[in-house]
Amino acid sequence: MNKKLALIISFFTLLTLSAAAWLAYEAFTLDTRLLQIDKEAQQKRLVALSIPRVQAEMKNLLRQEIDKLGYAPPIGQLVYAPPTENMPDYVRGYFLLTPAGLQVPEGQEHLLAEIEGNPAIIDTIRRKAFNPAAPVYDPSQPTHKTIDHKTQLPVFGVYEAEDQDFSSPMEMKGSPGPFYSWYYIDDLVYMRNISTTHGSAAEGILLDAGKLAERLMPFVEPALKGASISLCKKKEPANLSPLPMVLRPGNDVEVPDTAARRKAMRGTLASAALVTILAVGILFGLLFFYARLERRRADFVSAVTHELRTPLTSFSLITEMLKNKLVPTEKVDEYHDTLHQESQRLGHLVENVLAFARLTRGKLRGRADKAPCPQLVDRALSKVEPRLREAGFKVQVKHDKRAELISLNTDIISLEQIFTNLADNAIKYAATAEHPTISISTMRGHNTLSIRFADNGPGIPAKWQRDIFRPFSRSARDVEGRKPGVGLGLALSRDVARSIGGELKLEKSDAHGTVFTLTLPLN
Repeated sequence: MNKKLALIISFFTLLTLSAAAWLAYEAFTLDTRLLQIDKEAQQKRLVALSIPRVQAEMKNLLRQEIDKLGYAPPIGQLVYAPPTENMPDYVRGYFLLTPAGLQVPEGQEHLLAEIEGNPAIIDTIRRKAFNPAAPVYDPSQPTHKTIDHKTQLPVFGVYEAEDQDFSSPMEMKGSPGPFYSWYYIDDLVYMRNISTTHGSAAEGILLDAGKLAERLMPFVEPALKGASISLCKKKEPANLSPLPMVLRPGNDVEVPDTAARRKAMRGTLASAALVTILAVGILFGLLFFYARLERRRADFVSAVTHELRTPLTSFSLITEMLKNKLVPTEKVDEYHDTLHQESQRLGHLVENVLAFARLTRGKLRGRADKAPCPQLVDRALSKVEPRLREAGFKVQVKHDKRAELISLNTDIISLEQIFTNLADNAIKYAATAEHPTISISTMRGHNTLSIRFADNGPGIPAKWQRDIFRPFSRSARDVEGRKPGVGLGLALSRDVARSIGGELKLEKSDAHGTVFTLTLPLN
């Protein structure tokens, strides 16, 4: 095989195998990827179903606490006393921040100390009381650190100037603002702004986000396994309102049709695997047949070269001897006969090769000869019998009486070529018999005419019978015994028979001889 062609084939083989392997990988991972897509879609659907219920319950809980605070706080009074009995566990406490200071209900002094001791909370409450859009104070940020010289605590920004003269009573101006929320780390604040005669004030609730999430979880879809509710992470958008909290679906979720989808996917995966295997099998099959064809081509070239060289050598030698008058007069005719036989042999070889090339290209014979069956068969055999008799064969021809009543419409040249190849085959192998005989008989079938071509030679060994109709197939005895031919005669004869609508088969072959049967259509 040509090295360049071999490299090209190897490259495309590797490419095909890589593509097949990638296809197999994609097919077998498709189920996992589709399951992940289904899970993500199911998560989004369950989250979308859960959020309205969670938000409704969140607003209901917050409304209960807002109702406890009432319409407005007691601005200017010394006691801040919203009802604290039966306070839910998710409420850490209530607070009221006025220009006069921070107030909490009686019994929640720990909350007062906690808020005043946390600059981020107390300072953000003061700032947002003045401006609700103010950002949350973060002591860890250098730009937020401003020291209050009185308290020596870091403060955030500049506040509205407040009237510290409390000789006049402090009163509320207008209506309280709406409640809004913000958080710092784990501290969740729900508050509203109040304008007073002495400056900005704020009233609100300090919430426990963890315990509030526990109260809300029962309203999440049960199929949303591993879901959680918590405060937003940094730069994470909230999907619950009015608090800055997020409902996260988690990593586990029930996909109802997982089993059915996997069952449906099995057929697709099996088909993909089958296609991959078939693709690889077809590729290797093509490579195998191509290598086999290349080997046959090489054998054919070698055989044809040998078969051409033999008669050409004879031609060259005999013509040179005749030219130089080196042949005795009494042997001139013998040399002429040898030249004639070699020319016929050469012509027969060339005709077989050309006929095989025509059939390979699909160029079938278009001629049709019509005559009574025995007559047409005898005309075809008339070109073959002399050769058989010259080779020492006794030729016996027997026709079916019923065949005389019908006509055969076929190509006589094709018949001659088939009989010639069968005769050559017999001459090559059966001429060594004690009394070489060729028996040709016709027999009419329902719509066919069968022509049996039998010899009494040694037969074809069983191990070679399967390959005798393969082009360029030559048995070991041909090569070792230096039998002439290129292994094309029987293959060509069968193809020619098929080209005229018939069939050529090996009927039997044993130690008593070989029988070929040619079947032709009568219609």
